[in-house]
Amino acid sequence: MPEVMTPSQAAWAHFRGSIGVRIGLAILAVLVAGAVYAPFLSSEAALLWNDGSGWTSPVLGELFNRKTYAKPYDLVFNLFAVTLPFTLAIAWWFRGTWSWPRRILLIAGVPLVAALVMVVPIPRDDGGWRSLWRGYPPESRSLSAHLADPGTVRAVFTPIGHQWDQTYAGAVLKEPGTVNAATGRPFLLGTDSRGQDVLARMLFGGRISLTIGFVATGIAMAIGILIGAVSGYFGGWVDLLLQRIVEIMMCFPTFILILIVVSALGRDIFIIILVQGLTGWAGDARLVRGEVLVQSSRDYVLAGRALGLGRVRIMFRHILPNCMTPLLIGAVFGIAGAVLGESGLSFIGLGDPNAPSWGQLLNQGRENIHMSWLIWTPGLAVFALVSALYLVGNGLRAAFDPKAR
Repeated sequence: MPEVMTPSQAAWAHFRGSIGVRIGLAILAVLVAGAVYAPFLSSEAALLWNDGSGWTSPVLGELFNRKTYAKPYDLVFNLFAVTLPFTLAIAWWFRGTWSWPRRILLIAGVPLVAALVMVVPIPRDDGGWRSLWRGYPPESRSLSAHLADPGTVRAVFTPIGHQWDQTYAGAVLKEPGTVNAATGRPFLLGTDSRGQDVLARMLFGGRISLTIGFVATGIAMAIGILIGAVSGYFGGWVDLLLQRIVEIMMCFPTFILILIVVSALGRDIFIIILVQGLTGWAGDARLVRGEVLVQSSRDYVLAGRALGLGRVRIMFRHILPNCMTPLLIGAVFGIAGAVLGESGLSFIGLGDPNAPSWGQLLNQGRENIHMSWLIWTPGLAVFALVSALYLVGNGLRAAFDPKAR
């Protein structure tokens, strides 16, 4: 007798069986792995080093060097790089007893907790304070040090062998395959107008796109869920007031509003994330309000009211979990929109100048139109990431939305 699946199990089976979803997830896996393990793919520090005193791993020592990785999102990605194999192994070990939501929380939670531990101040011997995420002494175990003394050192280096933020002398706008005289390594995808390795910047640029996509979308969803749930559940003058605010936000062209705020406040990457999150919640609020209005008339809500449950508990404990499917689908498309928004800002010169954004490389390609590798390399990366997100989003909509089937 065939096993009978619940509607949720049938939807997930439909989702996993989609060819488009599999292609999208494979592309996302490659891009995420490249962003997480970028230091192990592109760095001048050695993966393994032995100068006669034993084997060490300078790359691991540099992961939490604040002078090398100054941005907080680098700390999170580097912690993911170290802890992800262990958390995946634990999640696989408990695959029969832990549900997927718990395993996902484990995979995401362990690096975030470790990040908090790294930045929490701890007392010093002299009475001051410091964090574990501090600057370390300069690392001499690098590719240039090995080239200076190749006879007494055994070392294994990263495949690319270049720092993403390092400007190399005589390497401005070099074609793909050009050998770097300083390191003896080729620039596999050429260099940009600053003399920096394009492939190295592409790998670390993936961190920018993923950070903006997830954080900005998370901020927008948090605001949209709160406003939409309150508006749909309480109704009356509360709904009237909140929906007028939503309509005002939807009247403004979001990208133009982001341009104005970024131009006034600065081009820091975290300002861009905050502005995108604070201006992109109107659609989520309308979606949540509609779902809450539908769910509010269901029998389980009436039963909760009859039992004397509070409004807040009914709204957030019982109604919102039944609205998560369209929110999940909207979140995937929101991430794609945030990535395109940041790339567009960087393309017109309003992105963070200190961040390795894909849009910045596109901007350099626009200024140097004959240097084709500055156009198709970041262009294909943006296209691949956004297309993969849309494939996954369409797969979720086809699997969980009966109207889409």
